[in-house]
Amino acid sequence: MSHSKTLFISFMLLALLPGCKELKPYLDTAKDLAQSTAPTSQESAQAIRTTLDQGIEKAVAGLGKQGGFSSSRYRVPLPQSLTDFASRARQIGLGRYVDDFETSMNNAAEKAVPQALTIFKSSIRNMTLTDVVSLLRGGDTAITDFFRKNSTSQLKSAFLPKVQQATSQVGVTQDYKRLTDQVSQYGRLLNIKPPAQLDLDTYVTDHAIASLFTEIEGLEKNFRANPLQQSSALIRKVFSYYQ
Repeated sequence: MSHSKTLFISFMLLALLPGCKELKPYLDTAKDLAQSTAPTSQESAQAIRTTLDQGIEKAVAGLGKQGGFSSSRYRVPLPQSLTDFASRARQIGLGRYVDDFETSMNNAAEKAVPQALTIFKSSIRNMTLTDVVSLLRGGDTAITDFFRKNSTSQLKSAFLPKVQQATSQVGVTQDYKRLTDQVSQYGRLLNIKPPAQLDLDTYVTDHAIASLFTEIEGLEKNFRANPLQQSSALIRKVFSYYQ
């Protein structure tokens, strides 16, 4: 039976049977259960902050490792404006340059993602009790939506320089230039038009941030759907109560 149903039945008994002395011990027990079931504001805040810390760390660790993007569903694809160009490049035997370029973008995303950890943890520490209760009572993605709304701009501002540094380290720009240079040697003969100038750093940044939020959203849904499977007794108590 859910906590909300337990509380409802308990309060109904207290309201309807105040004069039954025989039931007093049972009513006292029901009253104690009703009072002890509801988590305090401090417990709620601690539970949600612990949950978020664990979720953020897991998401960042998963995406920030080698293969976190390149070998997962979050793989950074070629920009849409490059798909036709890349297809033509493969047709003339230059597929390895396409692969090198795509791999370098994914490596850049993997190197940049860990920088988001500090920003998310700061947001978690600054949450108010009003925020906590509102998010606990919200829908399946209320927490993720809150951070997406309040942290995306800050994440992008702090994230972009790290992506720029990472793209330089792993050679994204160099690989892109090699690809376009190689294709250009044949382009005029085969009528392959070079792609327009691209802001690759912004492209990788936007994809990495979107992927991070998607991963966090999945973790949040799991926490809410399966509160009793969590290792912390406090987290089980709080999320079960608000389920």
